[in-house]
Amino acid sequence: MPEKLSHLVFILSFICLGLFLLLGFSPLYDLYLHNIGNRPFSILLFLTVLVFLVSVIVLKKVQNWQAGFHVLFSIILTLFLSSVLAIIVFFGSQSR
Repeated sequence: MPEKLSHLVFILSFICLGLFLLLGFSPLYDLYLHNIGNRPFSILLFLTVLVFLVSVIVLKKVQNWQAGFHVLFSIILTLFLSSVLAIIVFFGSQSR
């Protein structure tokens, strides 16, 4: 079961990265902001931190080296992505 969770966390971390790239480098950010009114980067930050916490919990339970590598890579990716998103969310609104 932890191996399946490690693959799920691995996929979710790439989904978070894809959403970041999609929102950051396409006109979807303005479209989302005008139609819904909520900042999408704060929702993505919450999702990324959630995936980070789940991957830390799953890391304790894995016994396979391949699953451990997937979880460790997910931890590194989500930690980097959440720090970038935190800078954007917390300091990006101060310049406006």
